[in-house]
Amino acid sequence: MSITPAQQEALIQFHAITNSSDIEADRVLLERVDWDVQRAIQAKYDGEDIVEPPQPEQSSSSSRSPPETRTLEPLEVDDSLQGPNPPNGRKPALTILYPILNRVFAIISYPLTVSFSVFAFIFRLLRLPFPRFNTATLRFNFFGATPQIRPRRPPRPGNPADAAERWIRELEDETGAISVTRAAASASGVDTNAEETLRRRDKGEGRGRLLPDFWIGSYESALKVAQKDARPMCVILTCEEHDDTPEFKRSVLTDPDLVRVLTDNDFIVWGGDVRDSEAHQTSLKLSTTTFPFVGFIALHPRSGSRTSSGPSAPPQLCVLSRHEGSPTSLTSATTLHNHITNTLLPRITPILTRVKNEIRLRKQEQELIAQQDRAYKEAERRDREKVERRQAEERRKQEEEAERRRLEGEKVSMAKRREAWRLWKRSTLPAEPTTAEKAIRIVVRLPNGERLTKRFRPSESVEDLYAAVDVCFLPRDENAVAPTTPPAGYTHEYDFRLATSYPRKEIELSRDVLGDVGILKGGGNLVVEMLNIHGLEDDSGDSDEE
Repeated sequence: MSITPAQQEALIQFHAITNSSDIEADRVLLERVDWDVQRAIQAKYDGEDIVEPPQPEQSSSSSRSPPETRTLEPLEVDDSLQGPNPPNGRKPALTILYPILNRVFAIISYPLTVSFSVFAFIFRLLRLPFPRFNTATLRFNFFGATPQIRPRRPPRPGNPADAAERWIRELEDETGAISVTRAAASASGVDTNAEETLRRRDKGEGRGRLLPDFWIGSYESALKVAQKDARPMCVILTCEEHDDTPEFKRSVLTDPDLVRVLTDNDFIVWGGDVRDSEAHQTSLKLSTTTFPFVGFIALHPRSGSRTSSGPSAPPQLCVLSRHEGSPTSLTSATTLHNHITNTLLPRITPILTRVKNEIRLRKQEQELIAQQDRAYKEAERRDREKVERRQAEERRKQEEEAERRRLEGEKVSMAKRREAWRLWKRSTLPAEPTTAEKAIRIVVRLPNGERLTKRFRPSESVEDLYAAVDVCFLPRDENAVAPTTPPAGYTHEYDFRLATSYPRKEIELSRDVLGDVGILKGGGNLVVEMLNIHGLEDDSGDSDEE
């Protein structure tokens, strides 16, 4: 009778939890509870009788369902604990005494359990290997009583990376070995913790043992890396409830030849215990019911993917081989090593080499495209900087031109206002005194070489002298109309100074009357010394003397 994939998955899950040896009875029980795994487990461990339903009559060959495509393998661990079913499905009478006897045994064995825990703690503290003692496998058979097997504990939830690290740490504690990478780091003096661990373990049976480099992460992340980098993958699943697990860890996972072949061929080694959620889900995906389990996964061409009209489809990850059972035969180190070297590697090496070459070519093409993109962006950056520099230069020139025009405008405006002020000042200067009046005669040599001779009253001020000289800088335009008032907001500054020629003495601008200036009381000869716009002296007039 065929079953659907969902029913088959339920049967596998029920079989993995109960460790039953009678698959047909498990199927009948699941059919009775409508394939509800939880109800089936409860019914099995509550001790309900299993009554087989009547077999349906064989239908004709035309309506017969297609045969099953997968055969379920019974568990090889703990099967001896399952006694034969009593006739007519009836249980022995002493079966009901099993819980009581089990409690009595637990009380009697309590000192042994405490001693075992103390020794295990001391050995782990010293980082020495110590065999695990699974008390869950202890069962008693009193007068043919067949005890019920306890269901497996539910998987421990948690982060896959944390679960992987915990499993690796427990593996190192049990085997006294260390991973290849940590051993190399300790040899180079990088990892001091690994060096201390090796030093402590040199005294135990784990001396010189190595473990493969296990993947720290989820099963899916390991698959992605195996597909992306075209690397073979080794999946290792264990179950602490199985008696073969300690021997498998000590003799198989630490085998030098096996570790070497896995390391040299760049295997991604992922492992875990089905007590953890990630490993439990992986065991369901791989339909694993027997432990320990070792599976090999690698890229493989798809069947029927090659066509005459086009290239073949890219390879996909496939489970190439499965090894389940006793570490002395099916999963022994020799068996696995021979399988890898003689069967697996010759099969996958050409495919992985081709895929790696394709990956390398794609990376080279991507790197070439990236280099071209970088060169294009660099050229674009240089062109943009060149344009920005040209624009900045143009803006600078425009700003300088605008500043020059502004200064010229201000200069022209200042010159016009100065000229207007001089016209106004010339119209307001007092007339020269008559010959009958007392006057002071002053001769002033202008910068252009001309001489200005002018008579001043002794009551006139030094500022009137400066104003009389300043108006001489006006152009000779007889038609110029003098304003009646000085320019609004304009403060006139004289851009020259007066001084005697010899001995040189400056005549400071002031409102003092000329009659009080000792050097000018009797008249005198003066020189005009021009000043620049910054107020510095212009020495051009110092070389000319009267």
